[in-house]
Amino acid sequence: MAAIRKSGGVVAFFWDGKIADPQDQKFVDALANRRFRTIENAASEEVSSGWVTALDPTGDSFGLEDLDGGTGTWLRFRTDKKTLPKKWLQIHRDAAEKARGKKLSARERREMKDDLTEKLLPRVLPTVQLIDALLFFDKKTVLLFATSKSAREVFGKLFFESFGVPLERANPLQCGLRAGLDEEAKYALERTEPVRWPKAERAGEIARSAPRQAVAATEQDTEGDA
Repeated sequence: MAAIRKSGGVVAFFWDGKIADPQDQKFVDALANRRFRTIENAASEEVSSGWVTALDPTGDSFGLEDLDGGTGTWLRFRTDKKTLPKKWLQIHRDAAEKARGKKLSARERREMKDDLTEKLLPRVLPTVQLIDALLFFDKKTVLLFATSKSAREVFGKLFFESFGVPLERANPLQCGLRAGLDEEAKYALERTEPVRWPKAERAGEIARSAPRQAVAATEQDTEGDA
């Protein structure tokens, strides 16, 4: 049975505006319009990203039942990347230079790479990455189960192209403002100033002086008892 693919941490996003209800066919159609498209037979180095479902990782079909994530709507996107393996290129280059008894020029290396790319890439399978997210429609919140910059950017791009609204990454202020506070509490929260910690070198001085201060305080207490 398929399960949500959690990889490391979680990144929360909010959105403002309206998107289709996940229980409506329009939501499924929005995903299908940016579905994953294969680059398996591509003859050039490419990257392809798009929506899929846990039941159909090809992206060829979408159904309302495929998006059931229990407490939220289960989103999944797939990213395939096709590149020419560097080891193959190095092996062919070493063989050519050994046969000639000298190094290849820069132009000859470029020509060899172009030739190998044309011949080998159609036979090379792309690397595949599947990343999940849970969407909470009523709270206008979505949790992405990946933290890398590339995953966040791809997810944000797919979401915007599918639903026409941008995602905003959650931060403490946004979480507080969306926590159902009354207007007075929101007003106070928006005007809260951040607390600055000491600089690194100052923090080090404090840490080093703390033991000395503790010893001095102990000695004073001892003298007072005497």
